[in-house]
Amino acid sequence: MAKKIQKTFLFLLIIINCNFIDNNDKISFKQTGSEEILIEIMESYKDFSAEPEKAIKTIWSHAHEDNKAVTGPIERFGVMLTSEPYNAIINLTDYSFEVLQEDDQTIQYEIKILNNKNEYFIVNWIFTLDKCEMNEGLCWQTISVSPPMYFDSGI
Repeated sequence: MAKKIQKTFLFLLIIINCNFIDNNDKISFKQTGSEEILIEIMESYKDFSAEPEKAIKTIWSHAHEDNKAVTGPIERFGVMLTSEPYNAIINLTDYSFEVLQEDDQTIQYEIKILNNKNEYFIVNWIFTLDKCEMNEGLCWQTISVSPPMYFDSGI
């Protein structure tokens, strides 16, 4: 029963994108769901070569502070994205994803990626719900990304 309540709560947070107002009516923000952020990130990878700086900024902007501390500053993060093994998913052709695990604070996706060389990869992407600088509220932020792993079948 508790798990069903947690899933319902998470559904409301992610899918409905409710507006939240604090008790003092001073802070108001619209929360973006993790799926929308994941799609924005994947689309940045898809169009990476068209505007690499924009793609890097988009991906970086959704990183959790702990993630940024390990992979940053942004210039170093950009080098990481364009180096092995992560460069295998730059300019991806197609992708699909599914939720592997979720609770009220984290969500883990498995992303299947077809790159521009017709190679298939799996990446595990984990978001955490935490305080967000951009809107002074909570938002989904990337806390971990696995290196791309080859697999043999399609998306």
